[in-house]
Amino acid sequence: MGLSTKQKVLVVAAVVFVVLVIILIVLGALGILTGGKDDTPDSDALSCPDCLFQQSDWSEGEDGEYRATRKNCDSVLVTLTDNLLSIKKSTDVGPEGQVQNSLSDFSKKIPGANQDSSLLTWKVDKTMRNNETVKLVFSDTGTQYAGCGNFDGPLFTAKPSGDSKVSCMLWKSEENPTYLPFYVSRNNEENAVCMFAEAQGAPIEITLTSTTTEWLIYSDEEVKVHSFNGGSVQDALDNCVQKWKEIYPSTSSTVDWTDNFIVGSLTPSQIKTDQENTESPATHYILSPDSVTMTGSGLEISGGSDISDYSSVFLPMTASQKLDEDSGITATKENGYYPSNDEFILDFEKDSVSTTVDTNFLQQGKAGILMSGLLQFPKGADCKKSVFCSDDLSEVDETSCLSVEFGDGQVFQKHNLYDVSMKKALKPGENLVIETVLSPGTVHFHRTGLELTVAGLKTCYNNIFNIRRFGIGAVTCNMCAGVVPSTDSQKSICFRWSQLSLLMPYVIISSEEDLTGALSGSQNDAFAKLKENLSFKKQLHYLLASPDMSIVAKSNGILLGDNVFMVINLEGSVGDIEVELPSGQWLAPDPEQQTEGTYLKSDSNSATITYEENISKLAFFKLGKIHVIKSSENENHVEVHVMQLKDDNFGDNIAGSFTINGHTTSISFDHSDAKVTFSYQTAVTTIDKNQFLLTKLVIYYWNKDEGTLDAAASNYAAGKDSEMKEKINVVFAYDAASASTIFEDREQKILQGGGDGR
Repeated sequence: MGLSTKQKVLVVAAVVFVVLVIILIVLGALGILTGGKDDTPDSDALSCPDCLFQQSDWSEGEDGEYRATRKNCDSVLVTLTDNLLSIKKSTDVGPEGQVQNSLSDFSKKIPGANQDSSLLTWKVDKTMRNNETVKLVFSDTGTQYAGCGNFDGPLFTAKPSGDSKVSCMLWKSEENPTYLPFYVSRNNEENAVCMFAEAQGAPIEITLTSTTTEWLIYSDEEVKVHSFNGGSVQDALDNCVQKWKEIYPSTSSTVDWTDNFIVGSLTPSQIKTDQENTESPATHYILSPDSVTMTGSGLEISGGSDISDYSSVFLPMTASQKLDEDSGITATKENGYYPSNDEFILDFEKDSVSTTVDTNFLQQGKAGILMSGLLQFPKGADCKKSVFCSDDLSEVDETSCLSVEFGDGQVFQKHNLYDVSMKKALKPGENLVIETVLSPGTVHFHRTGLELTVAGLKTCYNNIFNIRRFGIGAVTCNMCAGVVPSTDSQKSICFRWSQLSLLMPYVIISSEEDLTGALSGSQNDAFAKLKENLSFKKQLHYLLASPDMSIVAKSNGILLGDNVFMVINLEGSVGDIEVELPSGQWLAPDPEQQTEGTYLKSDSNSATITYEENISKLAFFKLGKIHVIKSSENENHVEVHVMQLKDDNFGDNIAGSFTINGHTTSISFDHSDAKVTFSYQTAVTTIDKNQFLLTKLVIYYWNKDEGTLDAAASNYAAGKDSEMKEKINVVFAYDAASASTIFEDREQKILQGGGDGR
């Protein structure tokens, strides 16, 4: 029985309705009807196939290599060797005739990098390779992590809990001018694993969960992940850093400890004025970048003739340079000069650029170079959006210009490794190069861009301690943020900031304003205290300059070596504060030696102190030790302070030693004989007698019955008390025959108790 006309009409209508619905769905999906944005990449963008390899895509060769192959996706080859995972694109199917076996275990240990309690594994089936990105997922059993681009806060942080995630982007920016792609995980101080990615400057996004670490690396080249552990957190870090330095070597591996105070940035006229100021604390200067123009034959310095001697002047090297119109330089991209507004971004891998830099900077014989500025590629038509593929389609902001070619690489690679090519051209093995950006090969890092706030102070403090642990020899930050303190709060922060100068091999303060006037004299009480702290730093030179000197952060304090403790107060607490003072007897001496000073005894690594912004009341010397400090009156003279114990073991003998200018002197105090002896531990052939002049010998000789110190009588070299001279004999017993006559006259004068001991 056939359909009626009405039924036929209904069937046709239903078919038409279904077709229309299908058309509407298609058009809606294309965004034509809604006018919505097409979320798929445009014709110029990269396509993003779903290349999260499935377990069935993986195979293992007989040689232990792992391969993943999927239709429409780049095949990848992963190689696991001791302490290393390497991943790269693969177009072949393995060595000819080799059998590829399917995988059943998708959690692989990294060979040579694991302890049973801190297992590091590669999650095979979470690996992805899409056009310009690679994603690797690892798991470890640590409960805390460090690195991940965070060096401004406490080094270790608890891992996220539950379903929470933490993400960080590793590439240099003005807010975080570092590119150190390290990750450290620990359960405790004895159990840790350290890893880093060798990705040639590619941006890296790390996402952490409670059990996994996902590395999304924006690179289509081979990526290597190195991982190490050790018997402690520092051992694991040291193993990582040693490998890091093998990959990114620096010709400058040592850091000389100095008393230099570097002030900038100044015009030649301002430098000349300050050099003539006898009250200026500055020892060196940074020339203003605005005063410098590059030419073909040397720097053109505006007003440069105002300075007759540039030996104490640092030259500024920035990412962008001004070129003189008549310089004779062929400023083309082919020669490595990329125009950016009125300046040029330099490609230091070009020989023409390196030659010009050598002429302009290296042949000038200046104090050194301050290298600043991040690579900023000019925006415009050449800056297109780049689409990077992950589980979800995502875009990087177009201002990043990540795919723009610059020299022989891409902008984002140059952005993060810019300093490597810069440093090669600047030859840091022959010149002091201080960098305001931190990247592979950095030795001297100077942090700028901080504010004179508690947050800025803490960032400076954390940078010094955290970055040094990753093998950077010198870490400084702009003293007091380069600001003249005006409020009580700013003055307090500046004082606490200047205490950190004891952790810096040189001190830099720089501003766009001229700070020399405020730094001279005593008109600004905050800067007056800053200079007092710098003077104290100079007195501790022999301790701080020792290559074996350790710096250990304590609660509300810093332990310098084993025998000097400095109270710090990052929070700005008022009144009494608890400090983590190592066990023993400690004294903050009265600089005038008219009172006992501040005495503390710690039996349980803890003590209470009334906080006062006065360095002489915050720096404690351990009793039962001999301390050698620089004379505050003459830097070529020394003071020897023999500090006897006040309580318990009062009559113990004391011994110590110090090294200066290549020779070591041992010093001993015999309590029973009341005798101090100076002697060489090893024979030497040449001694500069002007570098070891004993200005003052101070014996902290406590009154055993009363437990007090007669400071005036203790100052033996000044000869204030005849009775003390009868008790104490000074004996020089030099083993080196060539040295004995050098100190003969000085010995006689000290024994006579006259003058200043010279």
